[in-house]
Amino acid sequence: MFQSIFQKTMAEENWQEVQKLGAENIPALFPLGVIEEHGPHLPLGADIYWSYAMCRIVKEKRKHMGEESVILPPYYWGVNHCTGSFPGTFSLKPETMRQVLFEIFENVKDFSFRQVYCFNYHGDSCHVNSIIETIKEVNEKLDLSVKLVVNAMDLPLYGWRGDENFLLVVDPDYPLEWFEEEEPSEHGLLDIHAGAFETAVLHYFCPELVDLETAEQLVSSSLNEEGMEKWLQGGSVIREAAPLGYAGNPAGHRAVAKHVAEMLDMQVENIVSQMRL
Repeated sequence: MFQSIFQKTMAEENWQEVQKLGAENIPALFPLGVIEEHGPHLPLGADIYWSYAMCRIVKEKRKHMGEESVILPPYYWGVNHCTGSFPGTFSLKPETMRQVLFEIFENVKDFSFRQVYCFNYHGDSCHVNSIIETIKEVNEKLDLSVKLVVNAMDLPLYGWRGDENFLLVVDPDYPLEWFEEEEPSEHGLLDIHAGAFETAVLHYFCPELVDLETAEQLVSSSLNEEGMEKWLQGGSVIREAAPLGYAGNPAGHRAVAKHVAEMLDMQVENIVSQMRL
């Protein structure tokens, strides 16, 4: 779908073009993510590829409607508490990430942008909380309007109501059967990292980076309650629950893949409509 995560972003513009976009109060889309292991079948950059791809689709949808937006250069140095023991996983201290992000937003304000929508598909709670704490500080101190785009189903994970001014909540009316496991042995288990869903989405966005042959040979490592506790501990303990770095059922990607395009279309429609409010 794309050659580079800098394609169609601000990184391809010159300074005069950036100045013009800022002066016109064009909304900025900010892809956030990490470089992190995603099992033996997905690339380390899975999360930032996902965030960037969503920004591209939203930008294109808005342009089709006659509305401009600009994609900020992707940010992919985040917090990886859970998977930090695997080679290839880069992790910053939360305070380091918050400081870097704050200074990036200072730059964004200097460029005269006032609205920023952050896209993040890395679920580590330390990472997400670092983003939220920074957004709240930025909105208060820099007089910006920054929001994190989140799915409604994720609100309970972080104790959010959904009406917070730092969130844009995506809540399409998905058919429930899209999220039902076809494999009976998966019922009641958690597919949270590099499993069926993430494998299907990444294959949709960048098929050349997904090793489906390997994915279809992997035995499920979806988590029960005990496995989830080990996952959240991070460090070397995580390998007891997910020895190959994935926590889910990659081989089940085909069932999810049937709905990925329609699911993403519904999300983008929902995001774009809320950006117009």
